[in-house]
Amino acid sequence: MSLALHLQGLRARFDTLALRAPTAMPDELARLAGQAAAAEQLLAWCHRGAEWQQALQAPPVAPPVVDPRLAVGALHGPANGDPRALAAWADAFARQIDGSHRLEALPGRAAGLAFRLGVKLHDAMGWRPRQPTDPWDAGWVVTTPAALHRLQTVWTPRRATLLLADAGAQETLRPCLTVLGQRSADFRHPVRWLWVGGGIDRPAQNGLPVQRFNLA
Repeated sequence: MSLALHLQGLRARFDTLALRAPTAMPDELARLAGQAAAAEQLLAWCHRGAEWQQALQAPPVAPPVVDPRLAVGALHGPANGDPRALAAWADAFARQIDGSHRLEALPGRAAGLAFRLGVKLHDAMGWRPRQPTDPWDAGWVVTTPAALHRLQTVWTPRRATLLLADAGAQETLRPCLTVLGQRSADFRHPVRWLWVGGGIDRPAQNGLPVQRFNLA
């Protein structure tokens, strides 16, 4: 990857056309604590294969070795559970992995600014191995035609990214997942696509198996 493309990625912001940021809830930490095993399994799945494995080089001249760049999972709630509760839990997990909980716990604006600048600095260090504590991007895939077109054409992850996908909109979203799978070889960062909801297992798509996660 050229230096120009690398710098372009550093200037990128969270794509609010293609993705909707997870919603904050007052009881989200309690939600995660109540399903700690599922949260640990999901976090391990996100991180699996997400480490940078290339030799040190600055600036980066090729995509890091990331295996797999795109992985697919499905998050299911308990039988007869409330779909809204499942979506709220997914929001809480997304806000954990994107660093929102840590940011909001910091003492004041100066500490928050330092945290954000540190994240950007690490984004710029293309030779730095990714750490489990590094914040990800995370958000719900928006199902408008403009959003889906963006995801299928020009969207690229600026850092490791968790995409939450409403299983109720799978007929609309499956073609988008197919195209992302085709484009993922050029991604510099890992992407995890997580179906949320639905009562059936998802079939493999484009050779990508679907890892199942269950809330108790």
